[in-house]
Amino acid sequence: MQPTIPISIISIKTSPLPISLVRFLIFLFSLSIKGFLFLHQEDKQQNPHNTLVPLSIELLLFNMRSAIASTILLAAASIAAPSVPRGATPPAPAPAQLGDFLPPVVPVNTRGANKDLISSLLLAPTQQERVRLLNQPGDYVFDFNNRDIPGSESEGNGGFTVSATARTFPALIGNGGAMTVGFLGPCGMNTAHVHNRATEFNIVVKGRLVTNFVVENGLPPIANTLSLYQMTVFPQGAIHQEFNPDCDETVFVAGFNNADPGVEQVAQAFFSLNPAVVGATLGGITTLNGQDIESFREHIPANVAQGIDTCLKKCGIKRNAKRSDFFLSK
Repeated sequence: MQPTIPISIISIKTSPLPISLVRFLIFLFSLSIKGFLFLHQEDKQQNPHNTLVPLSIELLLFNMRSAIASTILLAAASIAAPSVPRGATPPAPAPAQLGDFLPPVVPVNTRGANKDLISSLLLAPTQQERVRLLNQPGDYVFDFNNRDIPGSESEGNGGFTVSATARTFPALIGNGGAMTVGFLGPCGMNTAHVHNRATEFNIVVKGRLVTNFVVENGLPPIANTLSLYQMTVFPQGAIHQEFNPDCDETVFVAGFNNADPGVEQVAQAFFSLNPAVVGATLGGITTLNGQDIESFREHIPANVAQGIDTCLKKCGIKRNAKRSDFFLSK
């Protein structure tokens, strides 16, 4: 007695055969029969004594069998495919997430102030070669929140600035531009200075900003009060300064048309000259000796200094006592 092998019966839920497919099968079958009868009749008239099925009829039968087999396979696939109940809405695809389209977040500007990279970029003869050198993730992104890159920050009593230049952001080399973001506290002032190699475009992004500049000898000073999102231009080499007239922080963004714009504070540079030259320039004041110059230079406001007595009074900021021995008449 042979052992009984249990058989698992799988129930497959199928959908009914589409009416259009049934009609097509009937049409195909009837067409094939008509073709067979026609060819058989023609052959019989031409060869009444031939009892073999001609080759053309064999080919027709083969094609008919192939067509019917293909149609049955398509019908079987249609029957086995899962169906959606009539009147039901097909499930919607899962919505795409915004993160699916965003580039990955990577550490930025990790090679800022890298002398080897900067030297290679300066020596590269073409932009294509410079792009190949900037091959690390984040080489083309500068973070103004990061004040640790050597040379990027300048800080004083009234605020600070962060600068993206050829040194601090090597990707600027060969691209003809640089940028600084300045943060001025209440009554803070960015003292008079020049940019040796660039024109500055300055836009206020928070608060207000008072600006002054002189283009060259023989021209009067130009002063403006900028409100939010207003801009001014400081021509290359023009002495200029910015001042926050309010009790809240002011933020400005300065763009330059040179990756190495340069900066030179006017007062600090002037008082670094020979004391005799400084004395003669100030009108021949004889009581300003070398010791007085050093003392005066130490009290010159840093890059961003406290300013304007009226603003200090308005905001309740205590100012330093005035020294009476800076300038004495003859």
